[in-house]
Amino acid sequence: MSSVNFLGINAGSGQPASASRAAAAGDGFRAAFADATERTRSAMGGGVSGASQAAPSQAEQEFMDYAAMSIEDKMFYAALASLGISKAEYDAMSAAERLEVAKKVSLAMQQLAKAENAQEVL
Repeated sequence: MSSVNFLGINAGSGQPASASRAAAAGDGFRAAFADATERTRSAMGGGVSGASQAAPSQAEQEFMDYAAMSIEDKMFYAALASLGISKAEYDAMSAAERLEVAKKVSLAMQQLAKAENAQEVL
């Protein structure tokens, strides 16, 4: 154990006591910084050990599915929604039912296009 004299100099080392505390604090900081840097590298390189990425929620999955759709599919499913039919309901329909619904959607889109063209003429 070292003693501190009235000048604040550590009797064992010849350095001011505050300097030895600062050096110890600096070593602690360096160790903490190195540890944090290593944790950042491991997190960026695949995550923290033992952690797993949660599966997306239903809303996230629906959004990702919607974002991946083509413009034509988005328009088709929007037209289905205007008829009160969800994507899940449409997917569960038989081929004959799908054909009937597709005819209704096609007719609705044609009428919409005609109405927009008429509006542009005016």
